[in-house]
Amino acid sequence: MLAALSPAFLDWLEQDPAAAIFKGVVRQAWSRNQIRLRVAVELEALIAGAGVRASIAGPLAWALRTPGPAIRPIPYLTFLMPREQVRRAREVLMDSGWEPSFDLPEDQWWDWCGHVSVHQGNLHVNLHWRLIPVPPEDARECEKAFLALTERIEWNQHSLWTTSREATLLHILCAERDGDLPWQADVALVRAAGIDWISFLELAERFAPLAIERLRELRPFSHLAVPELARDEPGVLRRKLRHLWRLYRAHSYHRKKAQSWSGFVEFLTAGTARKLIQAVPPRITRK
Repeated sequence: MLAALSPAFLDWLEQDPAAAIFKGVVRQAWSRNQIRLRVAVELEALIAGAGVRASIAGPLAWALRTPGPAIRPIPYLTFLMPREQVRRAREVLMDSGWEPSFDLPEDQWWDWCGHVSVHQGNLHVNLHWRLIPVPPEDARECEKAFLALTERIEWNQHSLWTTSREATLLHILCAERDGDLPWQADVALVRAAGIDWISFLELAERFAPLAIERLRELRPFSHLAVPELARDEPGVLRRKLRHLWRLYRAHSYHRKKAQSWSGFVEFLTAGTARKLIQAVPPRITRK
């Protein structure tokens, strides 16, 4: 956290006898970031040479979106790619001396997990095909949406693909942290400037409504530029239909059946579906 707070050091550390120690920690974080960014550029080129288009994501991308002098430490490297290319990317890295952190999942589990990892020394590289946790029936659509939302970002005369600002913010709000900085800190570091809020809300409502609730928590902090996010308060019938559609999608996924309106109607006419209507969560009254 010290590296992220470094812009305030000029005032905080004035006449502090330990100032040199704190500044040394920040310089160490900056140097480690530069090394890992260079490794990321090399790995991106290596993977691209094998025909895999990978986008940088996670702390690696968040660090590049953090305006200086604040420094977002990079504890590990994250790449996003189509699931069909993950095996190839992993093979290329292993051929270059990287060791697998765990085995590839069985084919039937790819909808349930989102990445594999390799490591070299204490540096881990995560190869993601999905960045946020979603129900398995939503896995393919989520992956497709994130892969479609990419843009270029520059570092040290290198041009890298990364997730769009909207997809990046959603990942920040919903990522598994594993002892990393809290999501509030990353939102503050990356900031909300330049976000297409309509696109963000469409993405969040579809795959991660939790992100919207978390952003609302930050509304009181005006410097974060989080706009008023309108609440969707559907009526009882609409809530029931949404709930039943989610149940039908899960039902179809586990039975490996294609989804269709006729299939939904068939599901609704089943005796169990009528009972499920009663299980719709009640409206939450907010004060």
